[in-house]
Parts: sequence; structure tokens; C-alpha cells
Amino acid sequence: MNFRSFIASAALCCALPAAALTTRPDRDDAEYLELASRYPSAIRLAGSAGEGVLVNPRWVLTAAHRARPLAEARRPEVSAIFIHPEWKGGADNDVALVLLKEEMRGVEPTPVYRADDEAGRTAIVAGHGGGRKRAAINTVERVTPLALAMRIKPLDDASDLQGALTPAETGAPLFFEIDGRILVAGIAQATAEGWETYSRASAFVGWIESTMLEVARKEAEELLGSK
Repeated sequence: MNFRSFIASAALCCALPAAALTTRPDRDDAEYLELASRYPSAIRLAGSAGEGVLVNPRWVLTAAHRARPLAEARRPEVSAIFIHPEWKGGADNDVALVLLKEEMRGVEPTPVYRADDEAGRTAIVAGHGGGRKRAAINTVERVTPLALAMRIKPLDDASDLQGALTPAETGAPLFFEIDGRILVAGIAQATAEGWETYSRASAFVGWIESTMLEVARKEAEELLGSK
């Protein structure tokens, strides 16, 4: 089974129970659907009903609390799962990487944002609740060493396409668009009491890159050893 089947099976098992991203009542749903089409790297994970984002042809970045049940499910499309070693079950370090057995072809991966100037930036979040991918726009209002947060504002203060993730959509990516480039700025941890919190992608660049490089090194050594 290839990675496209991995996504398709997720749609079959998760579409009905998952609530859709909450949108403005005075905006057409088609606008949210159209915006989401610009972010093909945002995908839904099988088994866990959570979300993730393709950051490399074989690597999906997601939340640790979503990766754990995916690991327990032992999906045949997944080669390995790497949960951040300092994650203790709470919000801190709630990130994980999923290594696919095959490259995901036809979808351009999105690189991770590296700068530390996230506060005040316009951000886009994409999720698959309700069986269809929607995207919404908001603004980063709080930044801590490990997290970003966005407030769900009243309509008179909200962006034109503001939306809010549901709890079923944690693991979803937060995107920035800067100088024509799309970048992954965060991974959804939780949504509660009018706020959404995200693991701050720039804080985990080192762990992400070192994990992928170490796997690439081991695979290269195994390939050479088999010759």
C-alpha cells in the first residue's frame, strides 16, 4: 500500500466522526475549501484521526500525541516513528516525525520556518475535519520558547477568513507565507477557551534535521553494506 492509500484510508476511517474546522457564519464555505487547496502538504494521518504535514518526500511532521497511536497501529506504510525524546505527555515538546517507507510523489513538501520573529505574523492553518480540507487565517499573538498561540477573535476583530480547529484536528500545520514561500511555522497542540496553541516549529528545527540526517546516514550505510 502506498502513501496515497495511507491518506485515503484515513479519509475512510475518520471523515464521519471528525468535526469540521469552525468557520465564520458570514463567509461561504467554498472560500475555506479553496484556500486549503494551496496547501497540499497538509495531510491527515491514518489510525490516529490527527493531522500532519509533509516536510520531506518521506517525512511527515505531526504532534507527538497523534504519533503515539499511529505507532501502536503499526501501519504498513510507515517505516518508523520518532517522538521527541523530551515529550512527557503534555504540551511541551509535543512533536513527532513519521518516516514513510516510500516517497510521497506529486506533493511538494513544505520546509520548516527557522526564524524567531513569529509574533504578529499572519498564519494559515489547514485541517481535514468533516472529511474535507479547509484552511483559515489568523494572527500569532503569543510566542514562548516552545509554543505559538492564536486567539479566536469576535467577528468585528477577526480576519476575513478566520477559522478555528476542532480537537480532532490537532497535529495540523500552521503555515506562514513569506516572499512567495510557504513554510511550516507550527504544529497544533490543542484548542480550548478561545485559543489555539502550536508547537513552535523553529524551536525544533535542530531535532527535525538531526533525526532525518541520522536516518539517511543509517540507510546509506545499510545500502553500502548490502553490496
